[in-house]
Amino acid sequence: MYVCVCLAVSDHEVQSAIEGGATTREAVTRICGAGGDCGACHGMIATMIEDHVEESGPIVCCPPASATSERLVPETALVRTRAA
Repeated sequence: MYVCVCLAVSDHEVQSAIEGGATTREAVTRICGAGGDCGACHGMIATMIEDHVEESGPIVCCPPASATSERLVPETALVRTRAA
């Protein structure tokens, strides 16, 4: 099925872009072109992104502080200042 009729971009291409990391309609447009013309497919693309996020669960970019024993920044590298 075509998601973007103007540019002949299929649902498989859009889904591939989303699975590849596109989290916004603009990112999908950059990757596969869908949504780059009239805009009629913007809603469908947004729905596909939302569905993917719901199916994938929350995105975790960093481990919690308790999960790592080492500090990302050594204590000696921190500089403390006082407000004037």
